[in-house]
Amino acid sequence: FFLGFFWLTPTHHDRMMLVAVVLFAAVAATAAVPNPAGSSDVVDSRPNIVFILADDLNWDLVRTNRKSMPNLQKHFIEDGIEFYNHVAVAPVCGPSRSSLLAGRFPHNVGYVANGATESVSAFSKVENHTVGAWLTDAGYYTAFLGKYVNGMECHVPSGWRHWGGLTCAMLKKAAGGLPKHSRLGGTYNYYNSSQWGQDYDPTGRHALGDPTITIHNGVHQSEFLSAMVLEQASKAVVEKRPFFIHTTPLMVHYGTCYGPQPLQDYAPTDPFFEQRLTDPNPAYTNGKIPISPCPTVKNAHTYDGHVAPHYPSWNKTASGAPVPSWIRHRVGLDTPHECCDPFQANRQNFGFRNRSAALQDLDDFFGTIVDGLKNMGVYDNTYIIFSSDNGYHLGEHRLEFGKSEPYETDVRLPMFVRGPGVESGQRAHPTNHLDITATIVELSNAKEFVDVTLDGKSFANVLSKNGPSLTEWRQFSFTEFYVNNNTWWAYRFINETTLEAEYKLHWWCTNTSEVFRIASDPHETQNLANDPYGQSIRSKVLPVAHALGKCSGQDCSAPQATAGLTSGFDVLPCHSPGPKLNVDEVWLDPFE
Repeated sequence: FFLGFFWLTPTHHDRMMLVAVVLFAAVAATAAVPNPAGSSDVVDSRPNIVFILADDLNWDLVRTNRKSMPNLQKHFIEDGIEFYNHVAVAPVCGPSRSSLLAGRFPHNVGYVANGATESVSAFSKVENHTVGAWLTDAGYYTAFLGKYVNGMECHVPSGWRHWGGLTCAMLKKAAGGLPKHSRLGGTYNYYNSSQWGQDYDPTGRHALGDPTITIHNGVHQSEFLSAMVLEQASKAVVEKRPFFIHTTPLMVHYGTCYGPQPLQDYAPTDPFFEQRLTDPNPAYTNGKIPISPCPTVKNAHTYDGHVAPHYPSWNKTASGAPVPSWIRHRVGLDTPHECCDPFQANRQNFGFRNRSAALQDLDDFFGTIVDGLKNMGVYDNTYIIFSSDNGYHLGEHRLEFGKSEPYETDVRLPMFVRGPGVESGQRAHPTNHLDITATIVELSNAKEFVDVTLDGKSFANVLSKNGPSLTEWRQFSFTEFYVNNNTWWAYRFINETTLEAEYKLHWWCTNTSEVFRIASDPHETQNLANDPYGQSIRSKVLPVAHALGKCSGQDCSAPQATAGLTSGFDVLPCHSPGPKLNVDEVWLDPFE
């Protein structure tokens, strides 16, 4: 069923012309327009902040392609800082994004599984009081642009000055001039995404008119979202306010080019058909391999002929101690349905090429934003933070594709920062997204407006070379996941001498552990859990991980180990997240 509402849509040329006009007006008016809130005619000198969050972008993919990303190279690597030990607090979209916005771990926010009814209910209680609202209260012009929390795309939260979240695929009620049950491009179509448009007054609480819905027919997400970042920044310039813009493009997540539409209207190359594949090997009953994003026409063939790298963990589970039961189940060790047969490997190559091409779109996205900020004269006073919600595996550990596991592929993420006072280089400090939230709050001087205890630790003082050392700041990171037998904690420790990861402990709810000596085994191929080394790590770290699994506030950076803890099922119960919502966004981002 297909509804053609595309007449609502501005063309790419119209969008760029609009931005050009707004930028000209913003620059011309900066010295003359009073603050709309009436507080002062003086321009607020606090820094601007743009936070770019990619989707399903693993650290290795950026490492492999960074030399072909000129904007990343220039603006983030040469002129910024790379935090190369950055990890996800939860390696799937919804828990990662909700925790980031709320500044707290999933075990405190309550959103633990993509599109689960209990998770959505928990985050709905706090979504109007997140980092956007705190900075709005602090006097910032704030805007959210892009993918939102899974299962919550059908409505518009408050607290931001502008809400430009991508919509759900089917409206639950009439909105934006469209009737109930209208089918939209939604979040997971690259060339006809649909987007909310809602402005609020300076408090972020009173809507200025009804929300609109724009369907960006024929305009790629990388193009209209980068243009909208500049459009929203220009509004802040006019108001003489600093801005905080959180933009979350879909790159490099799986997504179709156009849709929904009749089957015969999909182009043969549209990733839509990755949901309809059939593996020629009769032992495999499921040939669906939805990996590919839809790159721009410009970059679609950049990686033709390339193949996905096969790291030492590809098509292999770890040797040594027994494989955790959930991984055995997921990779089919007890059945003939194992990864990776030639068909699957070929599809992984195909997906890798499209993911790499979409990474080029992301680099163009960076360039558009940087050039626009420079033209506005605000670039030098703007922090730009870039990371991803979670990582991704493509055959590593015999996991065909996806995320949600504690391995480096899924939890280790790219993270870069550039801005005023940033001294370029690399930092070993093991940061996570909650630390980004805490840093944004500190940089914006918004602490007094935060109405909860933040679990992250600001790294603002790490941005200069004279900041605290690794041991003075924090030496570990912690990741958690709570979905049935795929419930686990992961503790990653950084060595103060080498400044690289030394070891990791994975503790599973099925009373199984994995210990990897990351320094010599970066691809996690040898599980040492039953070796003396692994047993000593488990004895030392499990009580700390137990404390982190319940931590709040400063205790999440300086946990007090649980005394007298012994291995057992009571350490970490397997958690049922409850039923899923019956919406498209759930199957596009499943629990696992």
